[in-house]
Amino acid sequence: MLRLAHVSLMMVGLAALAACTDGPPNPLATNGSDNPSFNRDRHNDDDGEGEDNKGGSVRLVSIVGPGHGRFRATRVPHSTVPGNFAVHIEARIRRAKPNTTYLLQRAAEAFTTTPPAGFPMATTIDGSCQRGLAIAPWSTLVPPPVAFVSWTPTLTTDAQGNGETDFVFESTVPLPLFDVMFRVIESGSAPQSVFQTDCTVVPLI
Repeated sequence: MLRLAHVSLMMVGLAALAACTDGPPNPLATNGSDNPSFNRDRHNDDDGEGEDNKGGSVRLVSIVGPGHGRFRATRVPHSTVPGNFAVHIEARIRRAKPNTTYLLQRAAEAFTTTPPAGFPMATTIDGSCQRGLAIAPWSTLVPPPVAFVSWTPTLTTDAQGNGETDFVFESTVPLPLFDVMFRVIESGSAPQSVFQTDCTVVPLI
C-alpha cells in the first residue's frame, strides 16, 4: 500500500509539472507578442529571413496572402541639392504570389509644404503612424490625404514567389524625422497579396 501511495504522488507531481509547462502559442491571442500576424520571429528559415531585423531592415509581414520579407530605407546624400531629402529603398519578399507585380508604397507623416494651421506636429514622430492607419489627425484633414502613396518602381516575383528591388527616391525639399509605414501590395484593383511593416522612423540607420 505504501508503494502504491508513492506511485500516486509521483503521478500527481508529473501532472502538475505538465500543467505548468508552456504550451504552443495561442493563434487567436490578441497580445502583440503572440499575435501570429505580427510575430517578427516566426520566419527563421534557411533563406536568411531570420536576419531581416539586422542592418536597419524592418520586417514585411504578410497581412493578406502567403510569404514574408524585409524592407530597408536608408538616408543618402541628395544627388544635386545637398540637404534635400533622399533615401535608398530596398525591398525583398519571399514565397509570395508567383509571377506577380507589386507596388511599393509609404505612408509618410511629413509635409513638403507648410503644415496646416493647428496641426499637432508632435504626432509626426510619436511612433504611432496615424496616417497609415487612416485615423486622426490625418483623417481629419480636408481633404484627407491618401494614406499610402506608391513609388514609381515596382517589384515582380519569379515562379517561386521571390522578388526584390532597390532604388533611390529624392525629394525636392529637406525633410525632418517622421513616422512612416511601408507596404508592398499586389498591383491591381483587387489585391490578394499585401505586406506591411510596423511603424518606424526615417532615417533607418
